[in-house]
Amino acid sequence: MSSLSSTSTWHSNIVSTFNAALEAYKRKTKKDLVLHPLLPRLQSCDSPEAIVIVLREQIPAFSQSRNGDDALIKWVTPTVNVFRPANAIFAGIGVLLFAAKDARASRDRLIDLFNRIEGFFRRLEIYAGITPTTAMRDIIIKIMIEILSILAIATNELKRGRLKKYMRKLTGNTEIDDSLRRLDILTREEARMAIAENLKMTHSVDDRVKSIDDRVMSIIDDKVMSIDDRVKSVEGNVQYVRSDVRDVEHTVQSISSNISSRVRGVDDKLDQVNRNQLKDSLLRWLSPPDPSISHNIARKTHHNGTAQWFLQGSLFNQWKSTDPFLWIHGKPGSGKSIICSSIIEDITALRNAGKASMAYFYFDFRDVDKQNLHNLLSSLLIQLSARSDACCDILSRLYSLHDRGVRKPSDRAMAECLKEMLTFEAQGPTYIVMDALDECPITPAIPSPREEVLEFVDELIGLQLPNLHICVTSRPEQDIQTVLKHLTQLAVSLHGESGQRHDIANYVTSFVHSDQRMRRWRKEDRDLVIQTLSEKADGM
Repeated sequence: MSSLSSTSTWHSNIVSTFNAALEAYKRKTKKDLVLHPLLPRLQSCDSPEAIVIVLREQIPAFSQSRNGDDALIKWVTPTVNVFRPANAIFAGIGVLLFAAKDARASRDRLIDLFNRIEGFFRRLEIYAGITPTTAMRDIIIKIMIEILSILAIATNELKRGRLKKYMRKLTGNTEIDDSLRRLDILTREEARMAIAENLKMTHSVDDRVKSIDDRVMSIIDDKVMSIDDRVKSVEGNVQYVRSDVRDVEHTVQSISSNISSRVRGVDDKLDQVNRNQLKDSLLRWLSPPDPSISHNIARKTHHNGTAQWFLQGSLFNQWKSTDPFLWIHGKPGSGKSIICSSIIEDITALRNAGKASMAYFYFDFRDVDKQNLHNLLSSLLIQLSARSDACCDILSRLYSLHDRGVRKPSDRAMAECLKEMLTFEAQGPTYIVMDALDECPITPAIPSPREEVLEFVDELIGLQLPNLHICVTSRPEQDIQTVLKHLTQLAVSLHGESGQRHDIANYVTSFVHSDQRMRRWRKEDRDLVIQTLSEKADGM
């Protein structure tokens, strides 16, 4: 409480001192700083920089001079940090600067004056965290009064045009010379008093330490005998304590293990959150078309039991286990997309069980975003990285190389990134399924979108990755046959498959028997419809 009271008294004295100094300034300059418009502006400043801005406005030559700025800021800062009432000094400086009509000629001399008084302000920082003694406080107050007096006299001299002559050697004006001399004397007295007070405090501390040492030794002597007696008693309890310690150690180990486990769990959750954010960024960057829309449409038109003949056949199992490439072709309406969707569903079950990786794509002549190599690559990259941290890291490197998504990648950059993923994922089976490649158009561009996709399929097969399996469905168009027939002996023509004819017959039968209008027909008429459509469907 006494420290708080002393600090309060100290700041109260500072305020009263500045009020007295302002009166002295008023007597010497005939100007009342309290009424000067600079003072309220300075009192509202919340930083040394803000005060410097106000002071710079008073004389344009200083605002254009880096040296002038430095001469102010280097001692303004400690003053503002310690004494808010010192804004009155800055108001006096502002008036002095304003009075300097020929600022360019007076600048160096004013700076010389500031340098003479800045040392005191730098030492004010020392008193920011302590309360000075009464004697030290009186010296500091006298120094502040001298500084305001110097500013007042210098202002009057400037107005009379005499400061230039005076400032050549800081002589020529008895009043200023006397004030500067008194300031030097007070500053030296302040330094000597600070040293004396430090020595006094040091001797006081030494005496207190010696007294404490004596008391400690006395207490130790008294306690030693008591401790000796208690040691014997304690030794008897040591065995019990050791047993308790072992129990505690086991408990601590259990708690430590539990904490470590929970910390790992938290770390894992944080890693997952960061990875999910990264995957969201990658998705926004590549913005691929969503193949699941086409897949869901195909599954919606899928008739129960369709394509089981294919999924359970030896050719499909041969492709899943060993062969790198499978080509399924057929005329329009032959059910290629239904077969493709069934393949995707079968591989999805393996992927969900952690036994495979998969990515798929549906080309679509009705959707321009599903007709080129660029969107095929972006979709495959996003799908593989969504379920594999390793693939996500590979794509993340490509993302970083493109300024974290500022630039879009080229088709070649994405193709190389996909190859790197497939090479890594080759540790387990990876399946890529592409439907309706014929719906990727042939255009006048060289190469056309379809040619680019065919070249890319040829490039992937050329990697000869043992666990990479690619399936493509399309119409048997000539340009597609020319490329794909050379890539595999594993090809399926849906027109010649008995299983496909059986699926068509089952679909027709189910439709005829479930349609409300046809159910009212005679049985022989319904049978005729089923027989005729099944025989003449021609694989469609």
